[in-house]
Amino acid sequence: MISVDVILGNRPPAPREMNLMKAEERSHPNIAKAMHDIENSMRALHDAPDDFGGHKGQAEADLRQAYISLRKALYFRLYRDTH
Repeated sequence: MISVDVILGNRPPAPREMNLMKAEERSHPNIAKAMHDIENSMRALHDAPDDFGGHKGQAEADLRQAYISLRKALYFRLYRDTH
């Protein structure tokens, strides 16, 4: 079983959930890579020295939403199969 709170990133996964998630990431490496790329992008954008006229905040929010959408897509089967 995997909690929707884990999928949304509201809490860290328990060891069993982490094992299920890693297996799913190995099964879908392109989605996992996209998630890691977005994480790197979020860090780089956060560290940028300017707010770019307010667009930095919007871009951060958009990246966060894209990351959550990818997590939902990747871990959907784990959630669906347990509920």
